[in-house]
Amino acid sequence: MDLEFLELTERQARFIISGTAPAFVNSIRRSVIADVQSMSIDDVNFYNNTSVLFDEMLALRLGLIPLTGGEHYVSQSECSCDGEGCFQCQVSLTLNVQGPATVYSRDLTSADTEVVPADGNIPIIKLFKGQELLLEAIARKGSSKNHAKFQSSIATSYKYLPKFSINECNGCKECVEACPKHIIQYKNRSVHVIDELQCTLCNLCVEACDARAITVTGDPQSFVFYTESDGSMSCKDLLLTSVESLMKTASELAEFLGTFA
Repeated sequence: MDLEFLELTERQARFIISGTAPAFVNSIRRSVIADVQSMSIDDVNFYNNTSVLFDEMLALRLGLIPLTGGEHYVSQSECSCDGEGCFQCQVSLTLNVQGPATVYSRDLTSADTEVVPADGNIPIIKLFKGQELLLEAIARKGSSKNHAKFQSSIATSYKYLPKFSINECNGCKECVEACPKHIIQYKNRSVHVIDELQCTLCNLCVEACDARAITVTGDPQSFVFYTESDGSMSCKDLLLTSVESLMKTASELAEFLGTFA
């Protein structure tokens, strides 16, 4: 199995994985989405809310703000406090704002300087003159198996690596006009593909060519994998954590099956 990174930043990752099967790549995708744990606001105590929104609506908005850090915390199910909440499994964030003002995620004050909003410019609510918002938000660790707000990955997907085969072209240029990604060009009396990786395998170019000069297929053993992070962790940590979780699950399964040998 070979791996080639095309892009790796804090928020985005794209790589080609080859010499494997779709089931294995899909298991990585599912692990990235469901197995990675992150911190998220899970409970909110309102002490004063004279804004135009109900407590429940504000709590929902707060829960969807990505939070950084949380590596040293454990989930409540794993904590020795028996779900009562302690410094090992939860973090307190406070919010105290008076109007007129627009309340942003940066206005949240965390008891742990490492567990803070990944983006400070997320708007929460607009307060008018005389309105006030005073609350305590409790952040806990979890995965998207429990709730979607714990999901650190965005738009995680994969596709077959596109392969183009171009025969004798009659110069009709129909495939050039049909391509929605504009990656096919007609030059020097021939068709050229300028960026195969951008192909979505829609086959519109193939259908548009009456001469059957172009063929597009997907390599069944090579895949283009793409994922984004919501900022709660880097894409590198997101991928490493998901693979570690996948390896742990595979090891547990092998150990379980070994009991029947």
